[in-house]
Amino acid sequence: MQIVETVRQWWRVQSCLRKLEALGPAAMAELARDNAIPEADLRQLVSRSETDSALLPRLLKRLGIDPEQLAQRQASVLRDMTIVCAGCAMTRRCRSDLSQQDAPLRHGRYCPNTETIRALRQGSETGARPREF
Repeated sequence: MQIVETVRQWWRVQSCLRKLEALGPAAMAELARDNAIPEADLRQLVSRSETDSALLPRLLKRLGIDPEQLAQRQASVLRDMTIVCAGCAMTRRCRSDLSQQDAPLRHGRYCPNTETIRALRQGSETGARPREF
């Protein structure tokens, strides 16, 4: 059954990439500019599967950081973290770590967002509003 879901995810990603490419170069450049990200990052974000896209919010919640609140207060930080997460090659390991509910997280060993997460957590522990990065 897992192979079927993997194929479905692949087809969804391919469909999204085709739709993005169908926009044409000018519209794609405008979309990237409107979202303040490079076009290459836009393609990378679109190519993520739904399960991979859910990893960052799951990690943040598990660490006591509210992703919705972060999106409201520091949208650019969350956007940058999402782009970094989209380029990460450790999604399988991250998914595995997050699936072990009672085990301590080991994201600090491989997550490219570790320093940003650490800064966000320090800011929330001191009661200070975390600064924009």
